[in-house]
Amino acid sequence: MIRGGRGGQREARALHEGLVIVGWHEAGDLSRYPNREQLAEALRLAFPTATPNVIPNWTGQLWRFTTEIRIGDLVVMPLKSPASHIAIGKVTGPYEYRAHESEDFQQVRTVDWMRWDVPLTAVRPDLRASLSSLLTICGLSRNNSAGRIAAIADTGVDPGLAGEEEVTSADEFLEDAASRDPASPRQMTIRSLLEHWGQRRRTGPVIATIKADLANKGLTTRPPFTEGSVSDEIALIPLGTEPGSGATTVDDTANTEDVSEPEHMSLRLGNLPTPLVSVPSTVTLTYAKTLMVQRRFSQIAVIDTDGTYHGAISWESIGRAHIATHQPSLQGAIASARVVDHDALLLDQIEAIYADGFIFVRDADRVHVTGILTAADLTGQFGSLARPFVLIEEAENRLRRVSDEVFTVDDLRDAVQPHRKSKVHRAADLTFGDYIFLLKHPQRWSHLGWQLDHQLFLAHIDEVREIRNDLMHFTPDPLSRDQYRTIEGLLSLLRTVDPRP
Repeated sequence: MIRGGRGGQREARALHEGLVIVGWHEAGDLSRYPNREQLAEALRLAFPTATPNVIPNWTGQLWRFTTEIRIGDLVVMPLKSPASHIAIGKVTGPYEYRAHESEDFQQVRTVDWMRWDVPLTAVRPDLRASLSSLLTICGLSRNNSAGRIAAIADTGVDPGLAGEEEVTSADEFLEDAASRDPASPRQMTIRSLLEHWGQRRRTGPVIATIKADLANKGLTTRPPFTEGSVSDEIALIPLGTEPGSGATTVDDTANTEDVSEPEHMSLRLGNLPTPLVSVPSTVTLTYAKTLMVQRRFSQIAVIDTDGTYHGAISWESIGRAHIATHQPSLQGAIASARVVDHDALLLDQIEAIYADGFIFVRDADRVHVTGILTAADLTGQFGSLARPFVLIEEAENRLRRVSDEVFTVDDLRDAVQPHRKSKVHRAADLTFGDYIFLLKHPQRWSHLGWQLDHQLFLAHIDEVREIRNDLMHFTPDPLSRDQYRTIEGLLSLLRTVDPRP
């Protein structure tokens, strides 16, 4: 999809001269840049006031326009005149820079327009949702878009996906978010955002999918949905419309998700810190101590209302101040404290956290201190991460023990694929999912002598298997209560039929 300008100002020339035309005239001839990195640097120089998240967004759009779009590809242009219609064409030429043309008509590619009379009502909702992207240049790849666009060009009718209309909750959700006034963005918790994709936890694959869908829609989140707790609230805001479009967008992209970049593979501090409670430097030490006792804090940050950071007071620094003077002030109890950027690697900071008891975390703007991570937080976090592994390991160990006692090696080998049979000598050689195939056979099930419903038990193991697979994609998000109940329910059954410790 390539738009003809936010107000349709490029549509007429595009259709009559057989072109697709985009803006960004400030960047000059884009063919001078042989890779994305050089293109991005050129855009930074051409748009020095553009925010960091916008440049990668524009880079992706323009790289698609100059390089990724190939001759023979189909192109769709949503039209403003007539309104609620689309034009469909086929790309016939490479990228061109026409320096002699007026601004915003210089970046072009030639197109054979096959038709420009298709009403949007002829396009099924799932594909229509993709066409509502805020981007100027957007790839349409979901639900066999290319084949369906070709069919619309031939017949004027969208055949849909295998004859069925596909509208996912994520499509509808993003279409609604993209249609809103940036002054009143759609807001929700991170948990609610995940639910629109049918997910509960921010695993690597889940984050990658959501980022890609947001990027394709020209949206991002503030603050980043990849950081903080799933109960934190975020807003979906527009990002990356072309310069000079006159579109109503959000110019301030500070503290937003960079949806153009892949997610870090290593756990960062931004995933974990607790929101910061602080006191200004103007309060008394008695006030600060009262607040610390009231909140059961071991330390508290000293930050003025204008954001000026002074340090921290802790029970240790308070004790030192009382030894140094009979009536210490707040200033006398302030001590320096380690402050680390939100995207620092967590593993690099563990030693310091346990040595000092805590660290402060600097926000994405790398100026304001907004979070704290204590040794107690770290211990609790790793405890919550370890707990489901411990529970599932006990369930698996109980299944292994009884399987080794009841079944022969041949029985165990029957539960695995042919290429694995020679590697199975005991139950420990089975995967968790193998137990479903092992116990599926009615005769083997009867050998256990368990007074349990066969099908219900197998379904329960399969649910735990899915949770276990989900856990293999590391994420700081805890399991839901329902997931814990599923694991604990399986353990309860296994402990009941075999009460040995």
